[in-house]
This record gives sequence, structure tokens and C-alpha cells, in this order.
Amino acid sequence: MGHQISRRTLFRTASGLAVAGALGTSLSACAGGTGAGSTSSDLTMTWWGSDDRHNAYKKSLAYFQKQNPKIKIRETYQGYDGYFDKFNTNIAGGSAPDLLQMDTALVAQYARKGVLAPLDSYVGKTLDLTGFSKTLLAAGTVDGKLYGVPSGIGVNQLTVNRSGLEKLGLKLPDREWTWADLKKVAQDVHKKSGGKTYGVDDGGGSTLQCFEVFAREKGQTFFSDDGKKLGFTSDTLQEWWEYWAEMRKTNASPPPAITSAAHNDLTKNAVVIGKALFTFDSGVYGAGGSITDAQLDFLPTPQGDFSGAREGNFVNGGVLLCATRASKKVADSVKIMNFFAQDDTAIKDMQLFRGIPPTEKARNLIASGLTETDKLNMENADYISQRVSKASNALPAPVPPPQGADQIWDLLFQSNLAVAFGKKSIKAQLSEFFDQAGGILGG
Repeated sequence: MGHQISRRTLFRTASGLAVAGALGTSLSACAGGTGAGSTSSDLTMTWWGSDDRHNAYKKSLAYFQKQNPKIKIRETYQGYDGYFDKFNTNIAGGSAPDLLQMDTALVAQYARKGVLAPLDSYVGKTLDLTGFSKTLLAAGTVDGKLYGVPSGIGVNQLTVNRSGLEKLGLKLPDREWTWADLKKVAQDVHKKSGGKTYGVDDGGGSTLQCFEVFAREKGQTFFSDDGKKLGFTSDTLQEWWEYWAEMRKTNASPPPAITSAAHNDLTKNAVVIGKALFTFDSGVYGAGGSITDAQLDFLPTPQGDFSGAREGNFVNGGVLLCATRASKKVADSVKIMNFFAQDDTAIKDMQLFRGIPPTEKARNLIASGLTETDKLNMENADYISQRVSKASNALPAPVPPPQGADQIWDLLFQSNLAVAFGKKSIKAQLSEFFDQAGGILGG
């Protein structure tokens, strides 16, 4: 799992979204069951991740149990694939875990099905959320109630091949850059490289990495608050696609064949294969390190360069820790959530394995042990977080995505690709996009 939530990360939740929707009634029916707590005296906790994340969790939980000997924890963990299939099976069978790691893309659906326990009554008592911003907590908040504690700051940023930029005699743009600045530097990359390298990968079909930020700069959201319709206008999407059509035309962005090949395959990302120096896909650098040897740096998603532009960037909560409503050990699960949120030892053990820590206290605690690239990544996330919190014109953080969100995101990507390949005009594709999106959300 990378430090940020990327389009790729969100797409891979599709099976979880689909199964959650398909179980529907079953989830609701089983939500009042006995849960894992009735079959074992242990508190059951489950998560997904890399081996590094597994080891960090296990080390931290061993320390927690020494400090809290009455709480015995039974741990289960795996990779992301199949994680929510197993969770849904456990719910249906009345053996849901007491405490689990939850995807922000799925929390709303599970909360509304009655699977997750609300946490508000513990806040300020056994759950200390000091240092967590309101915008960050929104990632675990559904219909006004808190269901999950964020593990870290997820931001929408560009990853930059800084060493490649410097070899061309170009400087890293300022963090307060605009979309016009991105176009200029991306065109300069192509010119300075003698046509060998494009500037930035094609963002016309991206969601969180760029289009959602672009829409928010105009005061629009990706989805409406109730999740029943899109929150942005046809004019906004048309302007967006026209921007990227110009980027492709001027060789600031690569041709559609490169974009298509990289879809859901990070090893073919334009920066990774050396075809571009800027990318919106945050997975190029994450908790598992870098998949390119280039010296990387990081920048916020550009700002709007028109009168009245709002702050479009936002922060989300990485992954969440949630308790199941059926559990008889919710209070103990909350103690563990509080431990990961505030305990110095846990914070140092987890490092960046669940994302960039959510509080300034936590970020300061781990800063000295980070690599140079980790420090640059964390500094950029911290910069975005502070800028968003100070912005008087920023929209509230996005609501958790509704059922069907994965289909909408894929539709956006494929629609941009159809325009890029010349299969459809922008206006024709706009009409088709909004018709299909309406059917998905309304169906």
C-alpha cells in the first residue's frame, strides 16, 4: 500500500465493492450476530498489507499486550486480494473479526449495512484523537458518525523524476504551481529531451490524482453528498478533457498507447519506464519503497489559475481501523485504536507502513529515521495538509464513495482514452459518459 490512495488502489477495491453490494441483505441480517468475540476469549484483529506492515503490526501488538495483559489478541493478516471476500464470508457466518483494517473506499457501505460500530461515544474518553484534523477524520465518518480511525495522511500529489528533470537543466516547480505551470514544464521536458521524453502522464482519465482536485477548484465534487449522482458539470469535464487533448497534441503528455498499457499496471507507468518525468500515480513510491531508480521528489496537485479558484487539494485517511458492531469487545478494540493513534512506541514501529502518520506529533517522532525520499514525501504531504487546513475556501473532504464508484472511475478512464485514440469527439464522449454514469448511480 502506498502512502496515498491512488486510482490503482481504488480500482482494486472493485471486488470488495461488488461483494458488499451483492451481499446487501445478508450483511444487514448478520450485523446483529454474535461476532468473533462469542467463539473465542481472544480479541480477533485482521489486516492486509506487505510483509513489512505485518511485522510492524505484530511488533506493536506484542508491546500492547505486555502493557495490557488482560487483552489477548488473535491476529490474522494477508494481502489485499481476497481480503474483503473473506471478511464478507465471516460476516455472513457470524464470525466477523472484532477489529479490522478498513479501506476508505468501502467504509460507507459497511457502515450503512450495520456491520461497523460507531465510535463517537469513546472519543475524548478512551479514544484520544488529539492532532487529527476534521478533514482527516471525515475519511472514517459516514452520515455524521465516526466509524473508523485514519492511519495516515493520504494526499493527491505528483511524483517527479527529479534527477531526470535536473539532467535536462530544468528546475523542480514551486509547490504553489498551477495547471498552466504544469503544461509549461511538461512541454519543456519534451523539447529539452529532443523529443525522447514526455512531461507528465495523461491525467485525463484520473480521478483522485487530478480531476477531482480540478473539479473542487471550481467548487464541485466528484459525487454528490448522497452518492446518487455526479457532483460536477459537463462543462467542467469538457474543460478537463480539452486541457489533456492539448497536452497530448503538444507532446507534453504521451500518446494513448502508453496510457492504456499502464492502466492498473504500475510497472508500465510512464515515469517507471522512462517515458515521462511527472506522474499522478502515487503508487510509484510507497511504503514498499520505489519501483524506479530515479531520484524522486513530490509536488501537490496544481492549483486553479483562474479568478475565484478554490483550494482543490484535500487529505484523506489512508486505511482505517474499525470495530464490528457485532463484537462484544468494541471497548478493547478502541483501546488498540487509541494505542496506534497516540503511543510513541506504536508510532515508531509503524513508521510509514500504514501511510504518512496522521498527526504532527507522529510525523516528528519518525522523521529522524527516514530515508531522504521518505522525508521529501512526508514534507510534501505535511505541506498539503497544512495548506488545506488553513484554506478558507476549501470544500469539505469528499464523502466516502458510493456503490458503483469503481465503475464510474473506470468509465472516466476509458472515456478519456476513447477521446485520445480519436474514437470519439469530446462532446460525443461527454454525452455518453454522463448517460452511463447516471445509469450506474441511479441503477
